[in-house]
Amino acid sequence: MDFLLVILICLALSFLLSEVFYRFNYPKVLGPIFAGLILGLPLFRPAFEGKILLNIEFLSTLGIIFLLFLAGLEINIKKLIKAEKDSFAIATYGAAIPFLLGFGLMKYIGYSTSTAFVLGVCLSISAVGTTLKVLLDMKALNTKVGTVMLGAGIIDDLYGVGFLSLILILAQKSLAKLIWFPIEILSFIIITYLAYKAIPKIINLIQIEKTKTADFAFLVIIALTIAIISTQLGLGPIIGAFIAGAIINIIHHKQKILKKHYEEVTEFKVVTFGLIIPFFFINIGLHFDYAVLIQHFGLVVFIVVIAMLGKIIGTLMAKPLTDLSWKQSYLIGWGMNSRGAMELVIAEVARLAGLIPDEVYGAVIIMAILTTMLFPVIIRAMVKSDRKIMY
Repeated sequence: MDFLLVILICLALSFLLSEVFYRFNYPKVLGPIFAGLILGLPLFRPAFEGKILLNIEFLSTLGIIFLLFLAGLEINIKKLIKAEKDSFAIATYGAAIPFLLGFGLMKYIGYSTSTAFVLGVCLSISAVGTTLKVLLDMKALNTKVGTVMLGAGIIDDLYGVGFLSLILILAQKSLAKLIWFPIEILSFIIITYLAYKAIPKIINLIQIEKTKTADFAFLVIIALTIAIISTQLGLGPIIGAFIAGAIINIIHHKQKILKKHYEEVTEFKVVTFGLIIPFFFINIGLHFDYAVLIQHFGLVVFIVVIAMLGKIIGTLMAKPLTDLSWKQSYLIGWGMNSRGAMELVIAEVARLAGLIPDEVYGAVIIMAILTTMLFPVIIRAMVKSDRKIMY
């Protein structure tokens, strides 16, 4: 099938389903996820194999880069720093408890230590992109709960990078990756600092033109450049994209650079949300394996239940170390439950390396999709019943 036709079908179905969910007062983000589930049916799935699937995965990656870049642009840096202690506690407990439960479950069932480790890792990580999309839609990113949720998600992603390094070591039977990991982090910090110093000078040069087009192009270049650097250093594109947005955010507020077009330039979120982000969620839905759900239903149920309980229990255990109420901690637990990004990468790496069997791989994919679908519904219901819960 022609790729342009595939893009049209994906966007049209995503838009139609988003409108349907919106009319019934459900989060619009469910639209592209269900679009992916429909297009992943055996009847349509053959049309999304090979290069077409690779292209959709590319658009998915581009979408998450732009989404995290926007988060960096729009986040209140002072609030994020203030919430650092809460975010760290929640991210740590929210990763440790699901990992231990997942590892213990797989060992109890009789799977190998490597399989148990990989599953524990997949359960421990959250998909900050999904959570962020919901927070932006609700205009709740800079609320107390929204800031803590995003901060915890970023830290969680760092844990995911570390876990991925360990899995690569298991796959390659080499300690080189582990030895280089601290050096890669230090290198990225140095590059980030140099970028922070250099960007204002570059902006002053392009401000001679004083057009929205030049500002827009420059921001996209910065986002992709730092995302690529962080990826090459083993940290993944998500962290780099968020840092790129945060750098521009800090420079703008400290030096008032891009003052004229800053608000207008961020309107490229219209392009991001309307054209690119849907493919991130469609890609999640396309990974749904209906055969695994039918043939290994019990395993899927166990993994999904432990994944959800692990995150909620973990965030509630962190509550005494935070300034959050029990109700806010419970809501954040559901927010941290959202998956579907780093977990898919880790599961794929582990599957190719022979560290997990096909049924566990399929169960992880289903778990990621179901937990991603649940969070938007839960947060909308909780905020509707108590509008002050986010503050």
